[in-house]
Amino acid sequence: MRVCLDISAALGQGAGIGRYARELALALHALPDGPELFLFHNRHPLDQLPAELRELPRIEVPLGDKTWRALMLTGQKLPLAWRGNLPDADLFHGTDMLAPPIPQPAVVTIHDLSILLYPEHHTRLNRLHLRWALPRVTRRVAAIIAVSEATKRDLIARLDVPADRVHVVPNGVDHKRFYPRYRPEARQRAGLMLGIEPPYILALGTLEPRKNLPTLLRAYARLGRDVPRLVLAGARGWGEGPLFELVKELGLQERVRFTGYVPEAVLPDLYAGARLFVYPSLYEGFGLPVLEALASGAPVITSNISSLPEVAGKAALLVDPTSVEELTRMMRRVLESKQLRDELRAKAPKQAAQFSWERTARETLAVYASVLGC
Repeated sequence: MRVCLDISAALGQGAGIGRYARELALALHALPDGPELFLFHNRHPLDQLPAELRELPRIEVPLGDKTWRALMLTGQKLPLAWRGNLPDADLFHGTDMLAPPIPQPAVVTIHDLSILLYPEHHTRLNRLHLRWALPRVTRRVAAIIAVSEATKRDLIARLDVPADRVHVVPNGVDHKRFYPRYRPEARQRAGLMLGIEPPYILALGTLEPRKNLPTLLRAYARLGRDVPRLVLAGARGWGEGPLFELVKELGLQERVRFTGYVPEAVLPDLYAGARLFVYPSLYEGFGLPVLEALASGAPVITSNISSLPEVAGKAALLVDPTSVEELTRMMRRVLESKQLRDELRAKAPKQAAQFSWERTARETLAVYASVLGC
């Protein structure tokens, strides 16, 4: 089986969909019975391409992200000069919700439908692009991979996709990197790298409206001054300005630390060293940070909506992400009870053990086989 795998996101971003594309490519390549891979990407520097994948055949479309996406919207076929080894592939897998019009059958991964459910949380350009493209792509491809049951339900409800065309394949976690470790040492290493003084409460994710950080800040402010500092770790995103203003309004300038983008190498220690990990997102297609925090043995509070209960299971405390009062109460409960924190730390790795990138790769391979009839 010869598969052309789109890894553009892996070269252009470190978190979220980028991590999915990278880890899936590595896991498929590592399978003894895996497919023969061709890597496909638009114009990006190759410094983020893992060494294990550098010898694989690559097809590069010489266009930047916006131009490449605009070309896909037109429905035009790829010029012959850009197709490279593509004619030799049996199947194309678009890992970032889109796939170009090609003769071969295509599989596409849909990570979430926030563009339809929460359009106000996206830029105008992104809204115009994806709201036009997603219905067309989901009709055209041979099969769809949804990263959670919640995303499958959204696809059926919002895009009228037949249930038998949607295959749920959850994301994974690298257990060689994310695992419980001696917490004082983890806190010290993370502190040295990011300038964080332990103890700390951690929230991680791009600073954007969907992550619901204003609710977290208001809940944190209600806890009083005798609690660990709050660390908001993640790259700056669109719509972040009001967040900094809210920190000033609540008088939290000395108690909230923005780290910016966190290097991959630092993440495991950052999770493991946290007194508490809080992820009150309004909507997720999966929720990879929750899984990584659980694998690292952190006590977790997350939202009781969308895909997050699937990922968290019974190993985390679930809250209504729209309720400042409920989030405050739950954070206080965890912070004041070492026994509860220890119980959550014990449950977390067991829940995370259900997920791995090898499992993701094998279940993805099964989708390929169902499409090709082999």
